[in-house]
Amino acid sequence: MPKVNNNNSELIKEYLEHIKKEKSVSEGTLKTYKNIGESLPFSLLTSQPVLIKKLKDLYSNANTLQLYLNMIILVRRYKDEDTDKLIKFRNSLRDEIIESRKKNLDELDDKLPKVDYIMNELNNLTGIRFILNYLIINHALRNKDLNLQFVKTLPKDKTDNYILNKGKHILLDINDYKTEEKYGNKQIKITDEKFMNEFKSLGLKNDDYLLSKKDKSKITNISTFNDKVLNLTIDKLGQNKLVKIVIRDLLNKKNFQKLEQLSMDRGTSLSVLLKSYNLHNGNGNEEKEKQD
Repeated sequence: MPKVNNNNSELIKEYLEHIKKEKSVSEGTLKTYKNIGESLPFSLLTSQPVLIKKLKDLYSNANTLQLYLNMIILVRRYKDEDTDKLIKFRNSLRDEIIESRKKNLDELDDKLPKVDYIMNELNNLTGIRFILNYLIINHALRNKDLNLQFVKTLPKDKTDNYILNKGKHILLDINDYKTEEKYGNKQIKITDEKFMNEFKSLGLKNDDYLLSKKDKSKITNISTFNDKVLNLTIDKLGQNKLVKIVIRDLLNKKNFQKLEQLSMDRGTSLSVLLKSYNLHNGNGNEEKEKQD
């Protein structure tokens, strides 16, 4: 295990404080940058040829190299250091990354079930499993969107994600999600009869969460919540794979109206949705989905 270069710690800390003030990145990204910077066994400000050589020696995976280069380039720009050779090296990795993603998507396409199978499974589900899988399959919601609190009326200060029974429909009011800063509040109305009946059968009381801790409080640990959702999805496929299956089917049917609806419900552009989740698209760009 290479020895960590401690000189990076203060540099990373300074840079992170700078971008925190700008509020331009998520907490997850800040944590990733910190972990990357503090794990490197060489200075981020050393010469570009040396940086490239050392990165190549440490990492063979093009995706990993690109991730590290992204952070190093940003920090060096902040310190007014040259980045031209690093950018050129990063650009050279793109073809390799695209080819690798195409291969992975092709393999995934062969393994994933067809949409008819998951729809049949969905129809046989009840209770919380039906609710969660329905929201993923029909509205392409991410895990974070599903951390829903049942309320009878919306609060004035909407900082959480809420689900309400409005009589003739169920309303989702989503405020805390991955791309909230770009897309703002999302509201989704659901009139599906089975969904409404299954939701009522949960017997939730005001302020209860759809998924909660034993004491009925909100699950704030992201990993814990993600694990709960994963275990409740059809065949434990998880929301990412379920969304891929749906989009593959919609593209085959050329149902662009439904695809547009999914992009709005998910809170991502249609172009990113198609590039990231189209199993037939060799140029799939998961990184853009992460940033969008």
